Amino acid sequence: MVPGEKQSAINQQIGNARFAHNNYLHERKKYYNLYKKTLTISQYQKDYLPKLKEERDYLKTSDKFVYENACRNVDNAYNRFFKGEAGFPKYASYNKPNGNSFTTNYTNNNIELKMIDRMPYVKLPKLGYIRFVLPKGKTLADIQPHGTSIKAATVTRSNTIYRISIRMEAVIDKPVFSTVIHKDDIMSVDLGLKDFGVFGNLKESDAVPNPKWIQVHAKRLRRFQQSLSRKQYDHDSASIRSPEPDVDGVSDSPYTSNYLMTDGQLKKLAAVSPSIDETHTGSRNWEKARLKVVKEQRKIADQRKDFHHKLSRAIADNCTAFICEDLAVKNMMKNRHLAKAIASVGWSQFLTMVKYKMERAGKHFRKVSRWYPSSQTCGCCGYKNADVKDLAVRKWVCPKCGTLHDRDINAQQNIFRMGMRLLQAEGIKII
Repeated sequence: MVPGEKQSAINQQIGNARFAHNNYLHERKKYYNLYKKTLTISQYQKDYLPKLKEERDYLKTSDKFVYENACRNVDNAYNRFFKGEAGFPKYASYNKPNGNSFTTNYTNNNIELKMIDRMPYVKLPKLGYIRFVLPKGKTLADIQPHGTSIKAATVTRSNTIYRISIRMEAVIDKPVFSTVIHKDDIMSVDLGLKDFGVFGNLKESDAVPNPKWIQVHAKRLRRFQQSLSRKQYDHDSASIRSPEPDVDGVSDSPYTSNYLMTDGQLKKLAAVSPSIDETHTGSRNWEKARLKVVKEQRKIADQRKDFHHKLSRAIADNCTAFICEDLAVKNMMKNRHLAKAIASVGWSQFLTMVKYKMERAGKHFRKVSRWYPSSQTCGCCGYKNADVKDLAVRKWVCPKCGTLHDRDINAQQNIFRMGMRLLQAEGIKII
């Protein structure tokens, strides 16, 4: 997005959504401690939100869907917590992604894509028309094809970058998965760190080099981080936050976790703690240096995502079935020697992209058990060589049949064979 003069209005919408998120979470915790019941979204919107709007005029600048979606995010966080899928819901912060976005729903043509003076604009409730940049080579007809209806829009702020994601709905034909697959149309992969992965079948295998984005940007990122660490910044006073709201709501600011103390509160605190300088609450140069670090980190993430999208699209277009390993990436990240390299390669994001692109096209995506010893098993005779557990062993000779194996190619072909068995067990015919 190119917010221009609407930037302050967008920031206000984001701040209102963060306020609603934190206030609803606070009131819900307080309500449960008092009555042992759940404060529902509808009850909060009926009994609490109107009073807050009367007390704070700036809350009237957002439409009802901004507050409804902010509360729904809290409710979803609670549901995930009770299912054991995530930790306890947290307060939204100005310095974190959960406090830098807002979502509004479509109604009465309040969200619209339109060309004005040959420039693309998006219409948002309470904000009007805001210019945005089309993806390269795309038109509005590509973004919103005929028969597609807009359902919601989410605006996200990442420092100085504003992005809008529009959720749309269209009626499409349900994908029909083929029950007969040619053997040459099946592809398997053995993901790694030396190479991003070895892709292929039993006839041929190709290694895709690992771009190592973090390593490419390491020198510049290190220089920016060193510059940031040298900048003057009063971390003590700037990091003073109001505590999490108590049940009785006596906290100075029970609605936002990134509330900074006022000048009067700093003076009172300085009297008790002379080490706190009430006249210094930050540094412009520190903020400039921080933005340089953030920009470099964002570039790493964007390049990784671009690589994943292009490779996953090539896979989805050129095979009917794709087989991979069910990697426990979270557990692998506990290895401090490999954690940085594993984070850089981004296996989970890549496999997620391959999966949804394959399934949308009516193609098969299968994962082999992580406990299957694909690297240790000889692809010719089935002998299991425990010595190959050592990652330093890149090539080995089977003690039983004498076949020379490349570690990665052998693993890729074993995954291919196991994947074919999984497909055949589901009744899919392989010719």
